[in-house]
Amino acid sequence: MAETRISLIQRVRNKEDSDAWAQFFAIYRPLLTAYVRKRGVSEHDAADVVQDVFARLIPALPRFEFDAQRGRFRTWLWRVTHNALADWGRHRATRNQAERGWVDLYQPDANDESDAEWNELYRRRILEIVTERVRASTQPVTWACFEGRILAGRPAAEIADETGVSVNAVYVNASRVMARVREECEAFQEP
Repeated sequence: MAETRISLIQRVRNKEDSDAWAQFFAIYRPLLTAYVRKRGVSEHDAADVVQDVFARLIPALPRFEFDAQRGRFRTWLWRVTHNALADWGRHRATRNQAERGWVDLYQPDANDESDAEWNELYRRRILEIVTERVRASTQPVTWACFEGRILAGRPAAEIADETGVSVNAVYVNASRVMARVREECEAFQEP
């Protein structure tokens, strides 16, 4: 890949320069997507990771300075991408663990002779009750993070833009609400 033109980097420091951002996005989005996909990330999740990279670049680029001793722009961009990918992996592992715990918590007992359909309806009703309770006692922005990220599976950066919180806060809020939902659901478990 050709070296990034210094003038383009200088231009994207201005968040209002939409032409520069369009050029920058056209150059780097395919590269970032390909890199993330080669790391085994699904197409949908890769879009989230790439969006997170750009969300990190917006505040960081105005402070970026070319320094030959510290390395090239592409090395710095790789580091930002690598960090976003690592964060995504940690968040994904936490979410997968929560989902596995949720499934384990609500698997019918092998000795349970009840109707499977009944058990499923029972679990859904408990979940409805719990989510209503948790939602009523949760700040709207915090709930929006949980609902958007966990229930709807939307990109964290998109939710962050809508709610006015950081991408990290979206993950933290969603995780905290998920923990409360799980805790409340456990209270309904029979001994």
